[in-house]
Amino acid sequence: MKKSSRPALKRLFLCFLLLYLLITLLPPLLYYYIPGPTASAPGQAVPEPTPGPALSPAPSQDPGVSSALPEPAAGPGSSDSFTLYDSATEKSLTVPAREFLAADLACEMDLHAPKEALKAQAVAAYTYYSRQRAAGGEIACDSGKWLVYVPEEVMRERWGEDYEEYRQILSGVVDEVYGQTLTYGGELILASYFAISPGGTESVQNVWAEDADKDHPYLQAVASPGDMFSDGYLSYAGFTLEELEGALGVSGLDPEEPLSGAEYTPSGTVLSVDIGGESFTGQEVRAALGLRSAAFTWEPTEGGLRFTVRGWGHGVGLSQAGAVFMAKAGAGYREILEHYYPGAELEVDKRS
Repeated sequence: MKKSSRPALKRLFLCFLLLYLLITLLPPLLYYYIPGPTASAPGQAVPEPTPGPALSPAPSQDPGVSSALPEPAAGPGSSDSFTLYDSATEKSLTVPAREFLAADLACEMDLHAPKEALKAQAVAAYTYYSRQRAAGGEIACDSGKWLVYVPEEVMRERWGEDYEEYRQILSGVVDEVYGQTLTYGGELILASYFAISPGGTESVQNVWAEDADKDHPYLQAVASPGDMFSDGYLSYAGFTLEELEGALGVSGLDPEEPLSGAEYTPSGTVLSVDIGGESFTGQEVRAALGLRSAAFTWEPTEGGLRFTVRGWGHGVGLSQAGAVFMAKAGAGYREILEHYYPGAELEVDKRS
């Protein structure tokens, strides 16, 4: 009896193993083989994160449907606006909140991304800039580089015949989430976001300050494996030893081991590394060398080093690529925001 039961148990175990593999591997494989939108880097001096036809797949408008963003109804919320300083024109301007939100979304995301991912990004951006507005001062933008804000005429010029279609997408997203913000303890959160994680986001104290988690407990490390299937996930950069010394302000690098003693977070971001007898954070190395992220490894080349970089951005908060992946898997924008800002609450301004 015992002997006959062993093959049955073995078959049962193999069935469970096969089922587990199907559940865990099938979604990523489908995502990999079905082309999807790419995420672009928010607010950084990197290739322009715009949805223009020349840069990424473009999403037609139904006849007779206006593409203009609807104006907010008269009432307490009708004065909602943002004051910007545009470095491209060297001018200050005041922009209605809906117009600003649509323009910022156009700067940040591929508008072919799933709508729920676009909505999640819009809520994060509205929260982030509302918090900055409350602190006082102007919001920096560069309309020439499509960073944070672009005016209507610039969108029309770049998008050409696709303008109406893109504008309709923006209108739909803004209509559905305008006035919604994320809060923690009744206060607007620091709703930071970035393009692509190395496979998981970073805790804020690992990137900005050791005690930053006390003020921002919702900026925790969370899994974001779908990012690994995004275009732009991997990048490479090569430097001679002289270039490394000049960029990092060190001298006498050991040709055999110019970098050593690296410490990493679970997601692969460099916490610290020794270079030329000095200790650098991963973020410092990233900034000095112009790497896409601080999740990097290196290998020696003749006379220098070659860096392999995973992800794109600082890694804290919402991953735009991760939001796209989750939306493709059926997650709504609320679920996406709950995942990337654990503990934060979604507030809806009834005036909107």
